[in-house]
Amino acid sequence: MNTLFGAGRRIVRPRSILFFECAFFLFMSFFCASCTSTRNALFQELDAEVEGHNYGGAAQRIDEPGPSGELYGEKDGVLFYLDSGILYHAAGEPRKSIERFDEAEILIEENFTKSVTDAVSSFLLNDYQLEYAGEAYEDIYLNVFKAIDYLKLGSFDGAYVEMRRLEEKLNLLEDKYEALAQSINSSPEAKGALKAASTDFYNSALARYISVLLYRADRRRDSAVIELGRLKEAFSRQPALFDFPLPPELDGLLRRGEKAKINVIGFTGRSPIKRASTVRLTTGEGLILVTQEKEDAGGRMVLVNAAPIPFPVSAGFNFKCQLPQMKLRPSRIKRLVLFVDGAAAGELSLIEKMDKVAEETFKLAQSMIFFKTIVRTVTKGVTIKMAKNLADKRAKAAGGGWFSVLSLVGGVAADVAADLSEEADLRAARYFPGQAYVGEFLVEPGEHELALEFYDGAGRRVYREEIPRRNYTQEALNLVTACELQ
Repeated sequence: MNTLFGAGRRIVRPRSILFFECAFFLFMSFFCASCTSTRNALFQELDAEVEGHNYGGAAQRIDEPGPSGELYGEKDGVLFYLDSGILYHAAGEPRKSIERFDEAEILIEENFTKSVTDAVSSFLLNDYQLEYAGEAYEDIYLNVFKAIDYLKLGSFDGAYVEMRRLEEKLNLLEDKYEALAQSINSSPEAKGALKAASTDFYNSALARYISVLLYRADRRRDSAVIELGRLKEAFSRQPALFDFPLPPELDGLLRRGEKAKINVIGFTGRSPIKRASTVRLTTGEGLILVTQEKEDAGGRMVLVNAAPIPFPVSAGFNFKCQLPQMKLRPSRIKRLVLFVDGAAAGELSLIEKMDKVAEETFKLAQSMIFFKTIVRTVTKGVTIKMAKNLADKRAKAAGGGWFSVLSLVGGVAADVAADLSEEADLRAARYFPGQAYVGEFLVEPGEHELALEFYDGAGRRVYREEIPRRNYTQEALNLVTACELQ
C-alpha cells in the first residue's frame, strides 16, 4: 500500500488506482499534444489558382472546398470572408465581393467586442482557441475594396459610406486597442501591468485618392481639394510608411480639360504572413527573464533580446513559447504600364505600401499577445511541473517499475503538449495585396481598349490584364483596377 498526504489526513491508494492515474495522465498528455495541427497543405491548390490569376475559380474553391476538406476552421469565419471577398474583388465580381466583406466586417466587430468583454475569462486560452477577430489593417482595407466595388456598380452613396466608415476606424484605432488593454489589465494575472501600444499610421493615402476621385466626379470640388491636401499630409506626416515620392500626377487631378480622364489602380504582391518566433523563459524570485534567439547571417544562433518581467513566481523554472511576428512578402512586381489602344500611355506610381501598414498596425496587438503568452506559459508550465512532481512521488511510492516509466513518458508528453499549446497564432488574411499603384491618363472621349502590364525588376513582363473596350466620357469617373497578387 502507498500513501498520499492530503489536507491533514492519510489517504490510501491501491496500486491499480495509481497505475490508472499515471496511465490517464499519459493518455491525456498525448491527446492534448495531438490537438494542434497545421492546415497549410490544404491551401496548395487554392494558391495555384491565385498564382494562375484564376481569382474567380479560387473564390469558388473557398465557397465549395474539394475532397481535401474545409480550408477554414469554425473559429476562422473572418478569414473565410476576407479571403473570399478579396478574390471576388480581384475577379471583377463586385456584388459577391461586397457581400463577403460585409460579413467579414460584422464578424470582426463582434469578435473584437467579445475579446474585450471576455478578456479576463479567456486570459489563459491560446489565441488559436478564440474566434479570429482580424488584424487592424484587414479591418481598414476591406472598406477600401468595398468602396471600389460600389464605384464599379455606379453607387456613389455606397462608396461614401465606406469612406466614412474607414475614417471612423482610423480615428478610433488606438482607442479600440486601449480598451482591450484595459480589459486585460483587470485580470488577476495582469494587475494593470500591460501598457497599450501606439501606431504611427492614421491616414491612408490610397483611401484619400479614392475620395478625391469620388468628390471630383460628384462635382464637390471643395471637398476634393481638402481630400487632396490630406493625401499629401499622409506622405509628409508619416515618412516611415511613405518613404517614396508623391505620385507626380496628383497636382493634375483637379484640373479641368476637354479630354476624358482614366484613373487606374493596380494592386500587387501580398500582405505579410505571420511567422513564429521562439522565446525562452527563465524564472527568478518574483520575475521572468525573457530571452529570444535568432539565426544570424552566418547561421549561428545569437541572443537578440533579453528582458526581465516582474511576476509572482519562484525561481528555477525554464519554459519556451512562440510569438507571432509579421514577415513581409516582397513582390516581384516593380513597374506597371498602361496601354491604350495598343500603345504605351505611361506608368503607374506607388501610392501606398499596404504591407508596411499591416506591419505597423500589428504593433497595437503585439504587446498584448506578448504579455498574455508569457504569463500563460509560466502559469501553465508551473502547474504541469507540479503535476509531474506529484506523479513522480506517486510512482516512487508505488515501487517504481512501470509506474516510473509511465510517469517519465507522461511527463515528456505533458511538456510537449504544453509547448504545442503555446504555438503562435499565425492566422491572417491570405490574399490581401501588398502594394497599391495609381495613375491618371488623358484620352479623347469615346471607346478605348486598355491593358495593364506588370513587370518585374529585370524588366520582364509578368502579367498582362486586358480591360474590355468601353466608352470613356469627359465627366464620368472612369475607374479601372487590376490585381497581380504575387
